[in-house]
Amino acid sequence: DATDTLLGELSRAADPKSPFDLAPSRDERGVVVTLRGLFKGDSLTSEATNALKELGRVAAAHPTFAVQVVVHDAAPPSAAESTADARRGEAVVKALHDGGAAKTKIEQAGARGPLFDPSDAKRREKNARVEIVFVSAS
Repeated sequence: DATDTLLGELSRAADPKSPFDLAPSRDERGVVVTLRGLFKGDSLTSEATNALKELGRVAAAHPTFAVQVVVHDAAPPSAAESTADARRGEAVVKALHDGGAAKTKIEQAGARGPLFDPSDAKRREKNARVEIVFVSAS
């Protein structure tokens, strides 16, 4: 089906020279690519921009999937950090659009969806991430 085709293409799209492991997976939303370390401050690194443009190219080739950008924080964000998250989300969407993605939406998840125990100082930072979700229509 379309989800399997997308998953396969994303698995093959990874640039071996890129510092980002796309490692797509499935969940109830669709196909998810989780990325960390995309930003230097509020700006995307050039490597992140290239990886996101490639994801945008894949999105353009699969127009039945909408793309959701979910920005996660390591800890509950302050008002300033929430504003920074909005700018980061917009930067991700711009790079996806530059690659050809059309239907995108940004969600600021803050610290609501931790993968690691937020009280564990050694692992808390791993909760900061951006998920690119190719939303399945079915």
